[in-house]
Amino acid sequence: MQNYKRKSLLLNYFKPSIYLESYKKVNLASLKNSGIKLLLCDMDNTLIGWNQRVPSNDVLNFIKNVHYHNMEFVLFSNNIRSRVENFAKKAGIDNYFWDCKKPLLGKMKLIKKLFDYKEEEMILIGDQLVTDVLVANRAHIKSILISPINRDVSSNKLVHYLENSLFKKLAQKNILHEGFYDEGDIGGNYEIL
Repeated sequence: MQNYKRKSLLLNYFKPSIYLESYKKVNLASLKNSGIKLLLCDMDNTLIGWNQRVPSNDVLNFIKNVHYHNMEFVLFSNNIRSRVENFAKKAGIDNYFWDCKKPLLGKMKLIKKLFDYKEEEMILIGDQLVTDVLVANRAHIKSILISPINRDVSSNKLVHYLENSLFKKLAQKNILHEGFYDEGDIGGNYEIL
């Protein structure tokens, strides 16, 4: 019985605060009203496809909108420096981190030192349970899981396999169901868990 409880508790590490179809569905006014001041965002398959290089107008508008709501935007990616830096410059992003090694906490600790925000004032947007949601939960900050832009299995078969198994286990425990988003009414306030 104790082993069963332990497995259920472990699954909570993969539970996002909010689950949305896309970054375009993020209600920034609601996040601002919830006290969010720093928005960390994954890059590949969150803002752009892993094979894309240039930010779309939607991405540029989203970043402008984050600033319009008086929140800081930080690009937080596991990808290499040249790719992240090139994208950040094209998107006009001042704060960006590469080779973050999510779900490890090294770069997250650095961010907490560099930006003077409390954990409850930070949120991370990403497309993966095993990297983005896990690092956010380990760092005691909120997270928004979105569906990946591309579902190319060949790019990382192990991550794809882990994501699928986690979604199955989370669905069995009625914690999270793939494709059942938290959107509700557009403009409605999020209940951040």
